[in-house]
Amino acid sequence: MGAASARSFISHPFVHSADDVHGGFATSSPALRSVADVNTQRETSTRTRPYTILATAVLAASATFGAGLAPAAATGLGSAGEAPGLGSPSGFTAPDKVADIEFPTTISHRGGSNVYPEESMEGFTASAKDGFLPEMDIQFLEDGTPVLIHDDTADRTLNGVSGPIRDLSREEWDSATIKHPAGGEEAATVTLDELLDEMGGEVVMVPEIKPGATPEEVDRVLDEFDERGLKDSLVVQSFDFEAAKTIADRGYTSLYLMGSTMPKEPPAEIKDAGIEWVGPSKNLPTNKMRELDKAGFHVAPYTLATAKDGHRLPGFIDGYFTDNPWTN
Repeated sequence: MGAASARSFISHPFVHSADDVHGGFATSSPALRSVADVNTQRETSTRTRPYTILATAVLAASATFGAGLAPAAATGLGSAGEAPGLGSPSGFTAPDKVADIEFPTTISHRGGSNVYPEESMEGFTASAKDGFLPEMDIQFLEDGTPVLIHDDTADRTLNGVSGPIRDLSREEWDSATIKHPAGGEEAATVTLDELLDEMGGEVVMVPEIKPGATPEEVDRVLDEFDERGLKDSLVVQSFDFEAAKTIADRGYTSLYLMGSTMPKEPPAEIKDAGIEWVGPSKNLPTNKMRELDKAGFHVAPYTLATAKDGHRLPGFIDGYFTDNPWTN
C-alpha cells in the first residue's frame, strides 16, 4: 500500500482483473433473459421466476444513462437500445478471482440499485457484464433459507409481502417481486442458491452477511460457499467484527464494514484477525481512511450515488461502492 498514494481514480471503465446506505447500521449459468418477457422456471419453486427486463425499462435506462453506456458499446457488450450489461453471462468482464482484481475497483452496490431493481438477478448480471463487482446482502427466511435483500423487513423494496424477512415463508418470498427504482418492470426475488447457480465462480462477488446473523448462520453460509469451491472468488463482508474474523479464519477474503467513525478495534487488531479489506462510510474523515490505508488494508468506502462521485475520492482508495456504476 506504500505506493498507493500515487494512484488516482480514472474514468469508467476501470480495468478489473482482482449516508450511510449500507443499512441503518454505523451448474451452469443460463443465458440472460431477453427483453421479450422470457420467464425462467426454478426447480426450487413452484412459481415461474421472471428474471426479465422489459423494453420500456431498457429504453428508460438508455435515455437516462446514455453517456455511461459508451464503454459497454466500445467493448462489444450489448447493442443499441439495450440496458447496461444486458447480454450473455459468458460475456462477464469482471474478474473471476479476487487475486485478479485491479485497483481502483468499482463495487456495484446491491447490483446497481439506482438503475435495476435492488438485489435482482438483472442488476447482478448487468454489473458483471460491464466489469463491476456485484454486491449483495444476505438475510434469512423463516425456514433458514438465505435470501438476498438489504433490509430486515420487506416493505421498502418488495411488493406482495410485508413485515420481517425472518417471518416470511419460502412460498411468500417466491411470490414477491422487487420494485424498480424508476417505476419500471419489477423483478423476481433471489435466494443465495439461485445467485450461486447463476454466477458462482464466474465473477468476483461481494456478499454481506447482515447484522443479526447468528454464528451458526454465518457458518452455514460459509459452508455453502465451501461446497461450491468459492474461496478464490468472493470478498465476504460484515459489520460484525466477530463475523469478519470468522470469515477470515475460514479462508475467505474478509471485508470489515465500519461507519463514519473508526471502530473500537484498532487497525492492528483488525489486521491480526486476518482481515484484508475495510469498508468505511464515505463520511469517515480522509485522515482516518489514510490511517487504514497505511495499516495495509484495501480501503473501499460506501456508498456513492454514481461512479462520477468516485473521482473526488483520495487517490490511495482501492475502490468504492456505488448505487450506479454506469454514470461517470
